[in-house]
Amino acid sequence: MRTGSSVTSSRGRERARPLGYVGAALLGAVLAVAGLAVYRHVDLRVPWGLLLALAATYAATRAAGILGGRAAAVALAAGYGAVLVLTMSRRAEGDYLVAADALGYAYLLGAIVVLGIGVVVSVSGARHTVPDPAGRPRTLGS
Repeated sequence: MRTGSSVTSSRGRERARPLGYVGAALLGAVLAVAGLAVYRHVDLRVPWGLLLALAATYAATRAAGILGGRAAAVALAAGYGAVLVLTMSRRAEGDYLVAADALGYAYLLGAIVVLGIGVVVSVSGARHTVPDPAGRPRTLGS
């Protein structure tokens, strides 16, 4: 039998989910902008900026999948993808925001692959359990 407080808290969680998805999409957009800012950093012939951008993208996608479930991982990827689509469009000056060179293509293709892997791993059904305040196991990502 459910008590009144548990019904109220589950309703509150159901109302908060769409906000979480919007937050995940915004995080994806911010992450894409940050990736665009650093992906061209190369030091000692190692593309550290590209590696950092792709690692952060994967970590954020997995975290969204663990904490918010499949829909949150997809929302993060959608926000990231929206920024990538906007950056591939021609600017008023006649050029593109992402350079048409090996590093630019590596960033675009790498981001798509990393987002895809992060979403697929989130969708694969991996669940993480943690204790809730009462000590009962609670599943994250469902």
